[in-house]
Amino acid sequence: MPALPENLGLATDLLLHAETGSVETTDRYVVVRTPQAPDYFFGNMLVLRERPSASNIDRLEDDFARLVGVPPSIAHRTFTWSENDAGAVDLAAFVERGYDATLCRVLTATPDRIRPTVARTNLEVRAFHSQRDWDDWAAMQLANMPDPADPTTLRYMAQQQIAHKNLIARGLGAWWGAFIDGEQVGSLGLFFFGRIGRFQAVVTSEQHRNKGICKTLVSEVIRATAGSADHLVMVADESYHAGKIYESLGFAQHGRLGSVCREPEPV
Repeated sequence: MPALPENLGLATDLLLHAETGSVETTDRYVVVRTPQAPDYFFGNMLVLRERPSASNIDRLEDDFARLVGVPPSIAHRTFTWSENDAGAVDLAAFVERGYDATLCRVLTATPDRIRPTVARTNLEVRAFHSQRDWDDWAAMQLANMPDPADPTTLRYMAQQQIAHKNLIARGLGAWWGAFIDGEQVGSLGLFFFGRIGRFQAVVTSEQHRNKGICKTLVSEVIRATAGSADHLVMVADESYHAGKIYESLGFAQHGRLGSVCREPEPV
């Protein structure tokens, strides 16, 4: 396992990947592979030392093919890096070549900084304990995806469910749901590495958004796991409003993550 980078979002990503696949350091990259899940775009990727430039796209793609894989087994290309610049990031050259570019905020908090929200009386927050919980989780996740019936998407979801269950079975954390009258309306994962807790895939069903469910879910999970971590870590897409919800609970920005991903061409 390589030395942890200063960016806690990237550090905890690598810790998760080391538990579910392999993480290898080379002279230029950290190489992440998840052989059992070739459709996991961010589980088979190159982690860069710095932001990529237009001049090194060809080299990056050649190195990805050599170190991660090529079609048909690996049909995507993904690169990520710790982004230190607080301003705009120019990734136009990658977008022109068919990549989706994403910038995320890394948010952290110590437990004493958390401002708990008032629990909603009609909202139950608990850890998953049945296959129905996982089936409802999958349905909610798929509802947010562009093509829920795509075979690649379905394989990815099945692989993710197996990986999450394996982490839970090994005592590294749990997946939590928010329920109204037995209906799952939100969920998240929280896994622990030493004294660091990393949240995963916080989501609220579309028809229940903007009702305080996300904030209550995160707050209640932190309360339920009190004493398990000295630092809590969230990663939130800069283009969405979720970061403001986490900041209202006491999280503060601690760096950024950049990534570009070129998904497989439609069959």
